[in-house]
Amino acid sequence: MRLIVSIIAISTCALMTGVVGTAERAYGSDGAVPKQPIFDTHVHYKEPAWSVYPPNVVIEKMERAGVTRALVSSSPDEGTRMLYREDPERIIPFLRPYHDEITSSNWFQHEEIIDYFKTRLKMPIYNGLGEFHIHDPINADSEVIKKTVQLAVERDIYLHVHSTHEAVEKIFDYEPRAKILWAHAGMSDPPEVVARMFDRFDNLWVDISIREYDIAPQGQLDPEWEKLFLGYTDRITIGSDTWVNAQWDNYEKIIAFDRNWLAQLPPEVARKIAYDNAKQLFD
Repeated sequence: MRLIVSIIAISTCALMTGVVGTAERAYGSDGAVPKQPIFDTHVHYKEPAWSVYPPNVVIEKMERAGVTRALVSSSPDEGTRMLYREDPERIIPFLRPYHDEITSSNWFQHEEIIDYFKTRLKMPIYNGLGEFHIHDPINADSEVIKKTVQLAVERDIYLHVHSTHEAVEKIFDYEPRAKILWAHAGMSDPPEVVARMFDRFDNLWVDISIREYDIAPQGQLDPEWEKLFLGYTDRITIGSDTWVNAQWDNYEKIIAFDRNWLAQLPPEVARKIAYDNAKQLFD
């Protein structure tokens, strides 16, 4: 597993080095804060980053990138609270289930997660539960996930779900009142599948983290993604997904790359995707 993670991180760095030039030419690389603010809806501040990038350094990175708001969830949750204490105006906390031996692969098998959520939610800073993973759609209607969904509905907060579209469909089947931010627009689902999901479910939004190179191969906006953005402008948000330190290493370049393809959209569409949609939902 560690080998797989390392390969992915190295590949991400290589891709970023190859394509970021366009974004830097468009927006400059002198560290100046760009005019268009970004609301990053997919940030993790996991324990391996704490010593490499202390909270003040993370906030400085966001400031240089022009990220004025950030939706943060962490493994463990203490990482989110650290960033929130550092900059409560910028950080929008979400609560992940992962801690100790509870991971993305087994969290839905642990009934005690519900008590963990309830205890943590006594601190009234959280806007949602997640990001959590549903690797197999068959688990989407497990008792723990059903109770997690119900807890979010009762608290009127959001669910940040990393899954295929089938798992999202299952959740809406048994709880149509759920409000879901769908991580990575499904990770591998094409734009036409995302569009069909938007048509079916009014309480669904997506972040496009890790999809940058599908959206803009070699920096050029893909026509099918452009069609999605123009047709569902109010349902899409930006995300960086700092799941490994390599993403923090390249944070400003990731945001610059997103700025490049956003600049290829009409200004009002770019503004909504970059900031306004997330502000409407979470700020």
